[in-house]
Amino acid sequence: MNYQITGRIKPFRRRTVVFAAAAFAFLLAGCGIRQAQDDQFATQVAVASTEINQTIVADWTLTPTETPVPTETATPTLTPTITEIAGTATPDERPLAENWQSWPIVPEISDTAKRIFRQGVDEFGTNPRVFSKIGDCQSVPNVFLGIYGMGYEGMLSAEDAYLQTAIDYFHDAFLMESLAVHDGMSVGSALTTTWSDPKRCEKGENPILCEIRLHNPSIMFVNLGTNWVDGLGMDVYYEYLAEIVDILISHGVLPILTSKADDVEGGNWINRVTAQVARDYDIPFYNFWAVAQLLVNQGLSQENHIYLTVGAWDYRNYHALRVLNKVGEAMGLFMPGATLTPTEAPAETTAAP
Repeated sequence: MNYQITGRIKPFRRRTVVFAAAAFAFLLAGCGIRQAQDDQFATQVAVASTEINQTIVADWTLTPTETPVPTETATPTLTPTITEIAGTATPDERPLAENWQSWPIVPEISDTAKRIFRQGVDEFGTNPRVFSKIGDCQSVPNVFLGIYGMGYEGMLSAEDAYLQTAIDYFHDAFLMESLAVHDGMSVGSALTTTWSDPKRCEKGENPILCEIRLHNPSIMFVNLGTNWVDGLGMDVYYEYLAEIVDILISHGVLPILTSKADDVEGGNWINRVTAQVARDYDIPFYNFWAVAQLLVNQGLSQENHIYLTVGAWDYRNYHALRVLNKVGEAMGLFMPGATLTPTEAPAETTAAP
């Protein structure tokens, strides 16, 4: 099957990547990385254990008896809290979720997305200079985007020099540790207090709400799907992901949903459902899957096909930076005299006893 892939596929300069990857090696011990080869690095990037996920299954109230296929007419169980961004009344000519494989790598930023972001900054006081992440160990700063906060020179080619503006604008967010990133994180675990840091999160606060309170982001990459519990249906996945999106929108945070390179569930159904949620809420969909198709072994480790290789990190980071730049340009953040100003994140508080 031929896929129409739009956008450039190159990563940043390779000589810098090799140096940066070596510099990251000692930082990645928390993900179990010990060896220098790409596949050996990537095989141990995350600990996505089935046992960990199974510990929270008992707390989930949604246990389907069958796994219906999601349809293009599906609507979110929970509608966005901010009513004025709930969709458009004009004929919907956007591409269907069933064609997500041909969606662009870097999405266009819809009017709905612009309203979410601007309402977040203007009314909720979110910080326009702060983005964050929800994901597993492959979303920690040392793997996802953190390289741009390391201060290395020569990261960008002359052709990509325009991306330096985004690096400068979001500089303090690249190395920020998200409270919503954890080994084995899934759409279910992100919604339960079981996975919250008891030392930094308040009682009754799930990792997403904890991260929003502590770091006050205006943008959130949602990098989930690899750790979905085998046997739960795609309708349940849709409901959990839609609930995450509802939480973010209700706090004025713009979600960016990401497609994944692996296909642990078979049939790439999680990517399709993710695209459906992005379409239903009219929010950005970063199609990393499209990039991975052009990489050796789809950017996945030969030993374990749920882990990205170090080389794939480069491409994922580069195009994620392009997505951030796209958002920044659409919101007018980089214009001289831009009216959006950063808001101080609330002071971190000690978790309630």
